[in-house]
Amino acid sequence: MKHTMTQWICLWLLCLFASTVVMAQEATETPDPNEPRVLSAYFGLDNALPDGINRVCEGGANMDGMPVIFSHHVNIDTLQPEDFAVITASGAINTPMCVTLGPAVDIGELATALLIGELGDGETDAPVRVEIVGEILSGSGNPDSPAVAEGETALDFIGLEVEVTPLSAGPSLIVAESVPQEEWTRARRGRQGQGSSCPLRGTIQIVRVAWGGGVTKVSGGEITDEERKVYQVTLLTADNTEITVIPFAIGDLNDGDNYHLLCLDVEGTPLMVSFPEGYLYDPNDDTLNPETSMIITPAQP
Repeated sequence: MKHTMTQWICLWLLCLFASTVVMAQEATETPDPNEPRVLSAYFGLDNALPDGINRVCEGGANMDGMPVIFSHHVNIDTLQPEDFAVITASGAINTPMCVTLGPAVDIGELATALLIGELGDGETDAPVRVEIVGEILSGSGNPDSPAVAEGETALDFIGLEVEVTPLSAGPSLIVAESVPQEEWTRARRGRQGQGSSCPLRGTIQIVRVAWGGGVTKVSGGEITDEERKVYQVTLLTADNTEITVIPFAIGDLNDGDNYHLLCLDVEGTPLMVSFPEGYLYDPNDDTLNPETSMIITPAQP
């Protein structure tokens, strides 16, 4: 069968279009939930950690702070400062002085590690990359029993790396996940102040979100109804209709971590969380958040 030049061009364009569609589909595929990843590293504070940090890291006051968010809960018993290498723009390699999962220590939150130390200089030699150079294993998400259950295999984050979000950037959403009902009554460990829960009355489901670092409202302090009302959650109803709702309440407040609980009084499959620009400051209180959104995934096991 003979083809004219025009037919050949059309066939070539059709193949090019088909390959482009395949590549686009691959780019938007949901990441493998069994694959360990480092989701974010946020240069939150440059020589500005408050005096209170000395309670968990002696000498940490006025040092740098960098939250690093993992794709899975971390076994705190495998977490050491020397597991991290912070690479600066000049190529210098810095090791944190301390690392802690606090203040994000509620059940289901143990995926944000705070690096403390001299990690770079925001003006002259900023940190640009974090590498995991030691064995950090995934854990159960329970601070009192951090290892994975017997018979399960822990994931290892060694060898992974992530680019650093610079000091000048505002905070963005990094994680959004449905919270299983067994976590709704939140455990209190008694050693640190944990955040508030969603109201027992009226809550039908809860979505947990994690920001790249701790956030405060423009006027300072914890968020209030003003910020609650601009959170939007997209749901798929039983009749396959997408609706957008506002959380009727916010939980996980007043504990200083980077998590919020979005309390929903509406049924449906949660699909996405979005938040408009210009409402929340980063830890350095110098840059407001950009418009940000995240696809909602099931909570980690």
